[in-house]
Amino acid sequence: MRISRLYLNARLQPGVSLELPEQASHYLANVLRLGSGDTVHLFNNSDGEFSASIKQASRKRVTVLLNEEIRKPAPDKLSVHLAVGLSRGDRMDYLIQKATELGVSRISPLYTEFGEVKFKQEKRLDNKLRHWRQVAISACEQSGRLSVPEICQPRSFSDWLAEAPESVKIILQPGGDTRLAELPVKDALCALSGPEGGFSEAELSLAEQAGFVRTGMGPRVLRTETAPIAALAILQACFGDI
Repeated sequence: MRISRLYLNARLQPGVSLELPEQASHYLANVLRLGSGDTVHLFNNSDGEFSASIKQASRKRVTVLLNEEIRKPAPDKLSVHLAVGLSRGDRMDYLIQKATELGVSRISPLYTEFGEVKFKQEKRLDNKLRHWRQVAISACEQSGRLSVPEICQPRSFSDWLAEAPESVKIILQPGGDTRLAELPVKDALCALSGPEGGFSEAELSLAEQAGFVRTGMGPRVLRTETAPIAALAILQACFGDI
C-alpha cells in the first residue's frame, strides 16, 4: 500500500504531536479514510521527510505523532529559474505541475506584449497565486520532492528582466542556434519561455541585451506549455539528476 505524502508548513522533528490543517485532515480522514494507527509521511522545505502515525482522526481534525526522519533535505544538483509568459486556462496549471515534477526551483510568471492574461483585480491575483502554489505543493506530494518551488507574483517583462540574476540565461526560441546540451551550465540557469503568441521582436532584443542567448528546441515549434517542460527534462538529463 502506498503511503500518502503531505506538505506541512510547520517545524518537523521526532516525538512532536501536530494537529494537521483542516484541508489535510479532511483529505486523510474523509477521502483516504485513514484512522488511528495509520502512517503518513510529512515534509516541508527545510527539515526533510518524516514518518508520522495518526493518533486521532475525525471528519475535520487529524492529530499525528512524528516518528523517525526517513529522508534528509538535500540541495538540488541543478537550480532552474523558469520565467514564462502568462498563458490562458489550464495551461499554467499544467506547466507549474510538470515543471515542479521536473525539479524547477522558481517560476516567474510574466506579462508580455502578446500575452492575453492580465490580472487587474488584486483579489483575483491573490486567489490565482494561492491556486498555483497549491498546484506546486500537490505536485511535490505526488513526485517525491522535498522542496516546493517558489511561485513569484506576476511582473512585467521589462521589470523582471532587469533583475534576472543567474549567469547562464537562455530564451527558448524557434530557430535559436545554441543547443541546450551545449550550454556552459554548472549548477544554476535561468530559462525564459514565451506565451501562446511568443515574444515580440522588441522583447527578444531586450532579452539579448540583458545577456539571454536564443536557444532552439529542434525543428518543431512547441506549445507554450510544452517547450519549458521539454527544456527542463533535457537540462536535468544533461546537468541535473536525471
